[in-house]
Amino acid sequence: MKEIKLPPEGIFVGSGVYPTDTDTLLCTMIGHYCWQSQYFGPMEMIDKIVSDNQGNLAQVWGCARGFSPRLIDEWFYALDEIGIDIPAPDWKTCKNLTKKEYASVFEEHRDRFGAGLVRFIREAKKRGIYTALIYTEAAPGQIAEMSRVGGEYYLGYDFGERYSHGLNDAAAVKAVENGATLTDLSDQLIERVREHADERHHAGWGCVMATSSDFALDYEVLGGADIPVVEDFAFPSLNFSSALSRGLYRQHGLPLWGSHLAHEHYAWLPNSDSHRYDMLRASMYLKYMAGSKMIINESGNWFVEHTLAPDSPKLKLPQDARERFGVIDWGDARRILEEEPESLRPYLEEARPYFPSVNYESPICRKYRQIISDFWNFVKENGTPEGQPQSSVALAKGNNDLTGARYNHDYALCGLYDVAAKNPSWFQGAPERGWKIAREVFFPEVPVLAPYVNIHISGTPQGQVDVVSFAKDHITAEFLNENYKALMFAGWNTCSEEQYEILRQYVHNGGTLLIALPQLSTNATRNFAFGTDELVHGGDFSELCGVKVKGRGDCIYWAMIPPESNRLGCEFPRRFGTLGIPIGDLEITDPDLETLVIDDEQARPIVTLHRYGKGQCCFVNTWSYPGSLDQDEGPGSVIGSSGLMGYLYRMIANENRGDVYITDDQKRPGAQCDYIAFSYFPKDGKICLFNVDFDHPRTFWLHHFGIFEQITLAPGEFRMMQTARHA
Repeated sequence: MKEIKLPPEGIFVGSGVYPTDTDTLLCTMIGHYCWQSQYFGPMEMIDKIVSDNQGNLAQVWGCARGFSPRLIDEWFYALDEIGIDIPAPDWKTCKNLTKKEYASVFEEHRDRFGAGLVRFIREAKKRGIYTALIYTEAAPGQIAEMSRVGGEYYLGYDFGERYSHGLNDAAAVKAVENGATLTDLSDQLIERVREHADERHHAGWGCVMATSSDFALDYEVLGGADIPVVEDFAFPSLNFSSALSRGLYRQHGLPLWGSHLAHEHYAWLPNSDSHRYDMLRASMYLKYMAGSKMIINESGNWFVEHTLAPDSPKLKLPQDARERFGVIDWGDARRILEEEPESLRPYLEEARPYFPSVNYESPICRKYRQIISDFWNFVKENGTPEGQPQSSVALAKGNNDLTGARYNHDYALCGLYDVAAKNPSWFQGAPERGWKIAREVFFPEVPVLAPYVNIHISGTPQGQVDVVSFAKDHITAEFLNENYKALMFAGWNTCSEEQYEILRQYVHNGGTLLIALPQLSTNATRNFAFGTDELVHGGDFSELCGVKVKGRGDCIYWAMIPPESNRLGCEFPRRFGTLGIPIGDLEITDPDLETLVIDDEQARPIVTLHRYGKGQCCFVNTWSYPGSLDQDEGPGSVIGSSGLMGYLYRMIANENRGDVYITDDQKRPGAQCDYIAFSYFPKDGKICLFNVDFDHPRTFWLHHFGIFEQITLAPGEFRMMQTARHA
């Protein structure tokens, strides 16, 4: 794994760079109609990065937006370096439009494929610009030149979304229908990634990055991805994706973690709405304060690419070509250009007058460049906090948890709809709903984009929380104890004896664990009617939880706080429900077991607390996954509680705070803190605070090392300060 040396600013900030050629019809799909509006050569593009103050990083795409031989030559072959001149496209004569016109030239010099990338890396380095590559290929000799020429200014290769789950992948559907388990599917994913990552490492591409919008990023890391660079916005919830990336960074000792901001495509708000740009600015600060050391703006600052906004200027381009050629995708557009380019000429002439609304000079692109430039100026003036922010608690992503980043009860795991149609347990359900509850508590999606829905921006009222992965049990108790006071499971988990021992050691050595009965099952088939024989240790959780599970018990209506108990922040006779779920039939093996929640008819234990060694385990005794406990409609129910699990998450987070935390009332975080993202960097004592409400000020209490002070942040304000310890 190549070591990455951070730049003087402490962070890589940049944007995607696309080889594009003007006058090229790329697609006529409904809603994705696309003409390319301009051409910039590689050197011109580097100069624009510098002159427009767009950061210190260029991510060069290997997917050309256009097919002219000039484009392919300058960006990928650099034939002019050996005296070969390929002219610009000529639409009057319909010459020099497609690569096939110069196929013999490119074939003769196929060993130079990638020489254009080498040149870009070399020239960018001269201007102090780092280079990363995505979706690129190159001849073997050119690959070696990239690292030699670039040195520390060449960061590596990104395989992008190559391994994201599609819909009804035929091989996966067939495998499951033939008996494949979740374990088999996760093994197959790891092996597919490993095959590609090993090939790229062996060939000399350097660090291999993964820009994925899937929640299965942990399996891509196990397969050999060195640097997670989540496709944010496509992955909903910026702070949630940071939690996953940061947890993987710490867990696997990765060089760094980054963010690939696909804001232009997935912001969805109208371009006329100022919150669209508030969101872009906020995303950069949220990633900065979460510990990301690489922030890449995918697109928007060089030309308008998006159509997923109601007022995208691309939607105003004449659609005549679609009527002539039908609904065609990118491959069909290339075929038409190669086979009958003259037929496109009249449509091009109609489209050209609209290019100023979508090209480099368009208002949208200028706005993007200004926001990026302002953020880069901030970084140059203030530097970047060293290391990672403190995370005193972590959410555990269980083994074989292959869900998506967002809960949708109509979404099939791994996109396997044909499987789920026959076996509905493959649809997202109670296990996946557990992540929905966790997000509501730790990353609340407050209505800051009203009247539009917000699925991206949140505060961090409980602080920066990591997501660590138990995939293939590639984790140790030592790591957990060194980093986290508390560990809380959320979704699916296929347990094992090895995992049980890791959790036992973690608790014994001082950790606090929250785990539910189904998460101690060894099941890997989505069988929610598992038996006691499928529980790890045969259901004897005496050491870890202080109980033995004898079997599946009765269903209950209500979970209730017992008399004289207020540990959860509410008191008897507070009820949660109506639940209608089964509980476990328990034998209590710990005479000092504390019962935090009971059923309201026979006082059977629903949530227990067992002290073991230096730590404690909070055990949820339901045969259903914790996501089933989101019901809170009854006596004492309050808005925004997220049910019983919400109370448990908040209880454990509040009892295991870090050195810096925020509250509404000097006791607990509440509605005001839901709008505040904050982080504390122990290495240099920096505290970052950000009000994600773009319309209203927010007031809260900041606690750090025994000092507390009331702070008011203006709408959208970011503030960085020293802790009392470092002041």
